Amino acid sequence: MRSGPGGRALAVAAVLALSLGLAGCAGGIGGEPGGPTPEQLAGGSIGREHNLKGARFIVGSKEFTENVILGKIIIYALRAAGAEVVDQTKLSGSATVRVALETKAIDMYWDYAGTGWTQYLKHTDLLGEAQQQFQATAGEDMAANQVRWVGPAAFGDAYAVARRGDVQGALAAVHSMSDMAGFVRENPDEGSFCGASEFMNREFETMQRIYDVRFPPERTHENALALNYVNVAKGSPCNFAEVTTTDSRLESLNLTVLRDDRTFTATQLAALTMREETYRQHPELGQLGIALGSKLTAPTMIELNGQVDLEGRSPDQVAVQFLRANGFIA
Repeated sequence: MRSGPGGRALAVAAVLALSLGLAGCAGGIGGEPGGPTPEQLAGGSIGREHNLKGARFIVGSKEFTENVILGKIIIYALRAAGAEVVDQTKLSGSATVRVALETKAIDMYWDYAGTGWTQYLKHTDLLGEAQQQFQATAGEDMAANQVRWVGPAAFGDAYAVARRGDVQGALAAVHSMSDMAGFVRENPDEGSFCGASEFMNREFETMQRIYDVRFPPERTHENALALNYVNVAKGSPCNFAEVTTTDSRLESLNLTVLRDDRTFTATQLAALTMREETYRQHPELGQLGIALGSKLTAPTMIELNGQVDLEGRSPDQVAVQFLRANGFIA
């Protein structure tokens, strides 16, 4: 199992300890007030077809909306199968949640094949095709780290770059990332970019290298992912921003996603990840994860994200609705 350099491992461990403490206080194990009763959870297909009575799991997630929703879905699904589940969702960042899995602070969480390939397996370039990327990530992560990827789900996510849709002049002619590079070279004063910390640390330099573009440091802004959408929609402080392809705010804020004409990113299929020892102790998890993932299509994920980000519903409510709508619970 890879732990990385000592200093990095200690730093991540410190963040992990803080994140787990905060998540434990905020999330608890009871879910939303007025949530489904044990009888309701047991009343659908999961209760009939899956038996995890006597098992106990700790479920984590990253902090962004989509991953929290996925975490809540597996939490309620496991409870429907009779397991006891501790909610440790909303951990801060990929490195933190992965260390939590490796150190047994959590037992499972949903991740994305491209993240596994570049961040945990340390490859520099993504593969071009989504299924190929998933199989390569899953196979190598099992061999190197004994981490199993259950899936993939029927949807994938990807980084993208967007601009606001209601523009005129030279910016309105930017439809691809190559167009963006040319625009920045010709209009350096308008070459501004917003990105969240993971993207800026992991992908920003690669993007600039592939597209032969350089955003001035004084016009490069690191902020929370949610602010990317708002900031680029109003064109301040940035004309371009990192977004993700399953985010419902792309449509609601009238953002134009730029065509990735040099294949900077690829679709990263999602999957439930867990230690192999956990899977071997409870092979039922494989069937359950595949059943859930088969219903998690891209349109479904966009709708679920929108219910949280646009309508103000909680991830717990949205997860329960998803399970009910698909007959997983009563």
